[in-house]
This record gives sequence, structure tokens and C-alpha cells, in this order.
Amino acid sequence: MRIGIYGGSFNPVHYGHVHVARAALADLALDRLLVVPANVSPFKTAGVTDLPAPPWDRLALVRAAFADVPGAVVDEREIRRGGVSYAIDTVREIAAENPGAALFFVIGEDSVAGLPRWKDIDALKALVTFKAYPRTKESSTEIRTLFAQARVTLNPDARLVETVRAGLVRKNGFCPCRLPKLPAFFCPCDEFKGQLRDPAFHGLCHCRLYLKPPADVRA
Repeated sequence: MRIGIYGGSFNPVHYGHVHVARAALADLALDRLLVVPANVSPFKTAGVTDLPAPPWDRLALVRAAFADVPGAVVDEREIRRGGVSYAIDTVREIAAENPGAALFFVIGEDSVAGLPRWKDIDALKALVTFKAYPRTKESSTEIRTLFAQARVTLNPDARLVETVRAGLVRKNGFCPCRLPKLPAFFCPCDEFKGQLRDPAFHGLCHCRLYLKPPADVRA
């Protein structure tokens, strides 16, 4: 049995995550890939402003994103465990549940340099084989930065926001406004991302989930 473990905040999940998952399943000939959203990353705790979205919201979107990836199984153990999520704790549980299995831990190339800071890294290396994949052109950090620079906010209509979010989950990642398919471009869609870069644009995205303030407010 060959099992991959793909952890992270997935804040937000996007096409790059799905691309890495498909590549790992094929490259490593995995029987299954466990996609494990972190409750709280050890590197995003006290004093860090870039905290992830509420865990159960992220879990729902991760499930939608990976719904059509054969062999990928979304594992909610870190969210259910609560607190700070350490890879070593998760790997030890998975190893105990699957005696004799070959375990592979999937990471982005940008995480390799930070591995010495991971908790019990020597014990972790004894349990898994690390496999790093190149960072994709789209990243969760870049999406959040784009939002921050444009001061994008959620539509103040809470009922509409909940309807759109429910639609994303119900339709397994298809945008409720039926523009680009998600999770290829989890909100904002590709067109709205272009509009965010245009200082002349102000207004709502097509499904009305996100709101970009007028230029005079952003100044």
C-alpha cells in the first residue's frame, strides 16, 4: 500500500493544489492521497496576522475542490483534533492505521528550506518520504494579497453570501454564476482577478459574493 499525505492550510484552495495532487497520485503510483487541511499551521499562530479562514469553511471548499480527483481523500482529522496541527502527530496516526504502508509526504518546493523547523523532523523523516513539487503560478498567498491590495470585501448581504457559498459546495466547485469552473479558479474567478487589477473597475463580481470598493474609497 502506497499512501500520500498532502497537508496545508488551503487558504484558499485553488487549482494549483489540485494540480499537485494529480501529479503526486501519478508520479508516486499512490493507492490514495490523503488531503489534510490543517486546523492551525504551526507557522500561523500568535503574532501572525495571516490566519486561515474558519476551518470548517475551508474543509467544505477543499472537499468541493478534490471531489473529482480519483484517489484523493479529504481527511478532516487535524480540524477535528483542534489546536495547532503538527505533521508528526498526523503521520504517526496514519502509520498506526496502515501498518506496513509506504508513506509519502507531499509539499511545495518553497517549503523544503523550512523543513528543519518542523516538529520532530528527524522522526518524521523516518516515517515518510518527502516529495516536493514546484510552486504553481497561482498561490493562496497571492490570491489573498490581491484581495488585500484591492480591499475586496464580502457582500454585506449575509443571506446572499451564504447562498453563494452553499452553491459552491453543493455544485462540487462549480461557480453559482456559471462563469469559469471552480476549483480551477476558486473565487475570485479569472475575470474578476483581472478586474481587481484595473483601477477603473469598481463593483461586484458576477455572482455578487465579493465587492470591490469604489476608487475614492480605496484611495
